[in-house]
Amino acid sequence: MKPLLRWLPAIVVVPLLLAAFLPERPEAVVVPSVFRWRNSYWLEGDEEQATQRNGIQRVYLKLLDIDWNPANGAHPTSSVRVPYQWRDYSGRGGMWTGQVELVPCIYITNNTFLKISDAEVEELGHNLLRKLRMECPHTIHGVMLDCDWTAKTKDRFFRLTRMLNDSLDVPLTATIRLHQYARPGKTGVPPADRGMLMPYNVGRITEPGNTNSIFDRAAAEPYFANAKPYPLPLDIGLPAFSWGVHFRNGVFQGILQDGEVQLAHSYGLLQGEMRGTLQVVNENNAQLPQLHLGDEIRMERMTPEAIAEVAQLARKAVNSDTLAVAYFELGTGTFQRMDKAEVQAGYAAFGRLCTSAFAPPEVEEQDAWEGPYEVMDTTVWEAVDTVMAVPEINYDRNHKP
Repeated sequence: MKPLLRWLPAIVVVPLLLAAFLPERPEAVVVPSVFRWRNSYWLEGDEEQATQRNGIQRVYLKLLDIDWNPANGAHPTSSVRVPYQWRDYSGRGGMWTGQVELVPCIYITNNTFLKISDAEVEELGHNLLRKLRMECPHTIHGVMLDCDWTAKTKDRFFRLTRMLNDSLDVPLTATIRLHQYARPGKTGVPPADRGMLMPYNVGRITEPGNTNSIFDRAAAEPYFANAKPYPLPLDIGLPAFSWGVHFRNGVFQGILQDGEVQLAHSYGLLQGEMRGTLQVVNENNAQLPQLHLGDEIRMERMTPEAIAEVAQLARKAVNSDTLAVAYFELGTGTFQRMDKAEVQAGYAAFGRLCTSAFAPPEVEEQDAWEGPYEVMDTTVWEAVDTVMAVPEINYDRNHKP
């Protein structure tokens, strides 16, 4: 015991001295970004203004919603054209080309991968590549796949991810939910270049009561408790949206987008606090047939203070020197009401802001989409359902950390 005590000061002091002289890890560089997840073909005026006002350098633009049905297989349920800000009408690019980076995004339901065969995965991959080549301008800065895959579907989702990644000359990003972040050994790691961590939607949405299922810190913290650095470099999504959770006799009915709640309120259908629980006191079957007398709507809102909590927790996942931090979503009233200082604070929580995220492509623009899959068919892959798709929401409460 005495020899051990003799060496105790060295055991304690030497690591401290080494830590003092080792260079500190440089502060991460943050690319200020947003998601644009709407089905309209153009940016609204307030969306364009918010992009410019907040110095946004990258937009993750939803291009397609993909789901499965027996008649059409894996097929778009909505399709969005790239807005004119990035379109090349004159040979010199759009007004935002070279200023605001564009990353087209494709949302695919987990149900799609439960239903399709391996051969249909290949067909889906060819269709997606064709759509990207037909729709996207020459200059894009990546592609993102959004799917909450599971143990049953990861092989097919990873097969599609690898196929696209092998065919694109731009980085491929895959979204990462908290249960996938916390247990990569169990859920697998997609063969993408980067991951986009979505550290929200982990609360108990189907249970009545006073809660906020968009972000519940007590539910989210365990996913970070023992997590090791994720095998892919991570970008971070921040929730800047609100919605209403619809109940009937205490039973969960679904989600109402913030705009639907505002519409119901304008028609005089609701009574109560817009920041609390609302009760349906009138009906309008023509505009909002899903609302019945006596139904309740729990409003769940993300404030700048709540977003700061998300950022504080998500900082633990930062594992690269440069990352995008993207608010979801550009067109929401929540994001639109945030002033520039509040928006910038969310970015600054992760590092210093990039002064210019744009870099010229390393390949000539006309070669940007060349790859091993030569697609000559110009058939337009159109949406079969023009109703706005409501994405699957797999709340991580079902995936215990």
